[in-house]
Amino acid sequence: MKNVFALCLILFAPLCFAQNSNDCIDSILLCGDTELGIIPSGVGSNEFAQSGNPVPSCFNFQTDQAWFRVDIETTGTFSFVLTPDTPQADYDFAVFGPVINCDNLGPAIRCSSTSPSEAGVTGDTGLNDTETDLTEGPGANGNGFLREITVTAGDVYYIIIGLAAGNGGFSLSTSGSAALPPSPTAHAVANLDVCDNLGAQDGFREFDFTSLDADVLLGQANTTVTYHESLNDANLGINALTFPYANVSNPQEIFVRVIRNDSNCADFTKFTVEVEDTGVDTDIDPFIICSDNATEVFDYNTVIDTLVPNNANLNISYHLSFADASSDSNPQGSVFTATTTEEFYFIKIIDPTGRACEYILITSLFVANPPLIATPSEFVLCDDDFDGFLNVTLSSQNDDILNGLDPALHQVLFYETAIDRALQQNALGNTITTTQNRQPIYVRVIETSTLCFADVEFDLLINPLPVLAAQDTITVCVDAVNPTRIRVETGFDFYEWSTGEMGAALNSIEIDQPGDYTVTVTNNVGCQSFLTINALPSDIAVINDIITQDFRDGDNTAQFIVSGPGDYEFSVDDGAFQDSNFFSGLYKGFHTVRIRDKNGCGTLTREFAVLDFQRFFTPNGDGFHDTWTFDGLTEFPDAVIYIFDRYGKLLHQMAPQGPGWNGTFSGSPLPSSSYWFTLEIPNKPLVKGYFALKR
Repeated sequence: MKNVFALCLILFAPLCFAQNSNDCIDSILLCGDTELGIIPSGVGSNEFAQSGNPVPSCFNFQTDQAWFRVDIETTGTFSFVLTPDTPQADYDFAVFGPVINCDNLGPAIRCSSTSPSEAGVTGDTGLNDTETDLTEGPGANGNGFLREITVTAGDVYYIIIGLAAGNGGFSLSTSGSAALPPSPTAHAVANLDVCDNLGAQDGFREFDFTSLDADVLLGQANTTVTYHESLNDANLGINALTFPYANVSNPQEIFVRVIRNDSNCADFTKFTVEVEDTGVDTDIDPFIICSDNATEVFDYNTVIDTLVPNNANLNISYHLSFADASSDSNPQGSVFTATTTEEFYFIKIIDPTGRACEYILITSLFVANPPLIATPSEFVLCDDDFDGFLNVTLSSQNDDILNGLDPALHQVLFYETAIDRALQQNALGNTITTTQNRQPIYVRVIETSTLCFADVEFDLLINPLPVLAAQDTITVCVDAVNPTRIRVETGFDFYEWSTGEMGAALNSIEIDQPGDYTVTVTNNVGCQSFLTINALPSDIAVINDIITQDFRDGDNTAQFIVSGPGDYEFSVDDGAFQDSNFFSGLYKGFHTVRIRDKNGCGTLTREFAVLDFQRFFTPNGDGFHDTWTFDGLTEFPDAVIYIFDRYGKLLHQMAPQGPGWNGTFSGSPLPSSSYWFTLEIPNKPLVKGYFALKR
């Protein structure tokens, strides 16, 4: 006898199952050659808390565990080998029996808790016909195997298996001369490959697996067939599927449980259901034929490879209605006549081998005329800054190109070459920088709904601006009698001045007032530039003050403080003009200053006086220096001069307009001597001095 059981021990949190193999009362019956898969969840009930169930001597099995029941059909020996899926996973076990039920297991007749890593052995453990010991472990004690059991027909044994350390499942093979209860046979059934042609094509549909019962049983009686989503559920006989059942994954394994009604022995098989999603979008985008014609012939065979890849072994037919396609009625040829009205057609795809699902492609066909656009006139622009380059906004041509078409429904693309346009590559941006050379621009207008297009071209030309030479600032005499003429270069087509004057030959105008005068010139290609001439004001000077330094004995000075918009130069007593307004070396008396505007706006002439006195006089009647005078004093008619002798005696009072003092007092000549004077001028400091009288 050799029976193989494959179990998957995964340590999950406890789940609520109708049956749980970690309890002795729900133990799994070992029957014949059966593949098992369970998911134990914890330790279940503590059977060893009952008085009839002492704790096994080798180990306390309070760990994730599974219970098995062994019903002996014939007398002989019983042994098994447990092989972990993960090397050196530490599985412990204990065997109880023969017993009647789980309430009175009695002491364990075999018990193993050897640690494979400490003992230096593999994780295999169990019973065999070569060992002699009945118990081993814990730790390094033992090699994992104990002596087989001699059994009698009708005996019942229980085995508990616990995962002490490590992880993973295990396989369990039984052997020995004793026979276990026969199990039913769950015959293999073919996998189900079905089409997703019910409802939405999403890879999910409903099933009723009861039609497979006969193939699973093949005539076996007194059995029950159930279907499950997991091998664990199938082994435990829980969560049987009800029908109709919708798959929860695609593909999905379905586990079949066949149980004998008289022994609870079960067998298992599985199959895969796969809902075939055709992978084809049955709603095909319309085929749009861009043409100037109202009708066009279209052959679907020219595009079928793009619609149905790898179609060489498929049956393809064309129909005028979905009903015809569904029933394979009234097939048409592949060639249809398209018009400007959209017409729908239906393409039926059938795999004659039956291995692929059939489906119907829904497609449509119509003729779309290219957009009716206009060729714009030459795009002529003027340079903006004399550098020969210009940033050009190409989209400013869109309105002329679209010729009334809705810009929201059309895309306008610009290209530098016809090849780029044909290949629809390297489209220019909305703004480009170009030079003054003539440049062709290639345009494609695409109707966004149909992708039909039309092409036009136009030339882009950047013309130069007229160049005006810069001019220096000029001056204009305020309220001038004679006007000033300002001018720019000749040779342009039109001139327009800021004064309002304009004309084809008006390159100059006359002005009589200062200000900024701007002229805009237009050249022979219609480009314009402008120049502003600054005319600054100038005028005759205004004397604000004459500052003299008097009484310096022939080295008197005068400074002329003037104002006005002009640039002035100065001359005294017909001397040379100078930029400085300061003069020195002036003698007493009257002088003439001329202040001239350098811009030619006039000369101001003014007489001024320098006050000074004679240092001596000789009243001898010879006609020279006969009187003592005070030149320039007539400018100050309110002035008064008092003359004193050296002792302070007032000798004479002299008016500015008088002939001077003749050196007498009361009609008598005074002797040669020094005499003093005081000069009183209103609003000026008092002046004192002395002079000599010589006989």
